[in-house]
Amino acid sequence: MAAKEHYDNHLASFYEWMVGDFEAKQKEQQDFFERNGIKPLQNKIAIDLGSGHGLQSIALAKLDFAVKAVDFNGHLLDRLRFRGKGFQIEVFQNDLLSEENFNEQAEVIVCMGDTLAHLESGDQIRLLLERCFKCLANNGKLILSYRDYNAELIDTQRFIPVRSDEDKILTCFLEYDEDKVKVTDLLYERVNGQWIQKVSSYFKVRITKCIIEELVTDAGFKIIKNELMNRMNYLIAEKPNPS
Repeated sequence: MAAKEHYDNHLASFYEWMVGDFEAKQKEQQDFFERNGIKPLQNKIAIDLGSGHGLQSIALAKLDFAVKAVDFNGHLLDRLRFRGKGFQIEVFQNDLLSEENFNEQAEVIVCMGDTLAHLESGDQIRLLLERCFKCLANNGKLILSYRDYNAELIDTQRFIPVRSDEDKILTCFLEYDEDKVKVTDLLYERVNGQWIQKVSSYFKVRITKCIIEELVTDAGFKIIKNELMNRMNYLIAEKPNPS
């Protein structure tokens, strides 16, 4: 199953619950931007690719960016519209590679929360980064966060408890191929006093830190920051000013 189908038919309905406290998570993203000097310096336009329900979009809007939020899932974008009332956020339901996402110059582009792995191949990631490079103004910033799937989990390590409360239990199960990771989300939900199991699987590109850094530099960027935070790799790269 492709990532969009998995989100549309399964994950989007409980995504907000899975992520947890929105305000705390949004502030975490805003703090990351602030301590790395991410602020409007040119035309104020920021593009959030794979915006979901708005953790990065709202963080950027609070920093006075005009945000173009892009996601393939309508339900999550509806939640972003609700949470983003009063902010300068424009919402677009598109695939990541849609040319419409890149039809105006931006000074910041973010693609975070392991969104890169939702593409279908390394070649698609390469194409996305090339389009980001062309879209960014000189000295513009590309900000990525992603999981490093280089180290293969084995045996019971592949069962990852994600979140639970009195009415829901979510576990993720991983299966590794050479260039893909099959992700199965198992949700147990209490409905009218009975536990109901809901299961869906999809494939992610098996990206690694080395692969992403190579693709980013191949696209023309200069990497200026790498940081590991909450088991996610954060990368900031800059489009150099041509000499």
